[in-house]
Amino acid sequence: MRMWPITGILTFALLSACTTPPEIKQALATKDQAYAENEQLMQQYRELVSRITTRHQLWYRHVQTRLKLNLALQWATTNPRLIEVPDPEMAQDDAALLGPEVMAVVNDIRLKSLPERKGPNGQPIFMAGTGDMSNLIQKLPALITRVEQMVAQDSKKPSALDLSSFDRYRTNVQALRRINGMIKHYLDIDVTLDRGEVQSLAETLQQTGRSFR
Repeated sequence: MRMWPITGILTFALLSACTTPPEIKQALATKDQAYAENEQLMQQYRELVSRITTRHQLWYRHVQTRLKLNLALQWATTNPRLIEVPDPEMAQDDAALLGPEVMAVVNDIRLKSLPERKGPNGQPIFMAGTGDMSNLIQKLPALITRVEQMVAQDSKKPSALDLSSFDRYRTNVQALRRINGMIKHYLDIDVTLDRGEVQSLAETLQQTGRSFR
């Protein structure tokens, strides 16, 4: 076993502990303060990233709600077309964006004279309109509710944000502070011993080390 090198180090530490210069203790205190400030700064940065992400998510939900609501109303009141997109693909893509719950309301409030719109396989997607403005206005709150629920459900999906690096940094700094505190505590205790007591303890350690050689 390699007990002797360890006891030699401890002996040296004990012999030097009783004469620990104030500068060393001050350096330990300064280092601990620096650790504490770094930990606090990193925690503040973590909270800032979290707040910004939360605001971004809220803004994203607001924008998505407006976009989907506008799309739903467009199909409820007009017969939209795009020159560069075939009608069947456009109907299918927009229906996928709106989802079945919103689509049910849209088909219920589509205005009269709006034609049926089919998908690529000929399946009806947007039904021929049968409603009027009175029906649309009456069921508008239900449409808004369906859109908000859909966006809220999509927002519950796992986020790509990973804050684990901040947590690991905090854990590492706390470990360094504990080590620093142990060293400082050790020096505070040993500095009260007189040289005779320290020498006796050092000799005991040396004898213990020889027994393992």
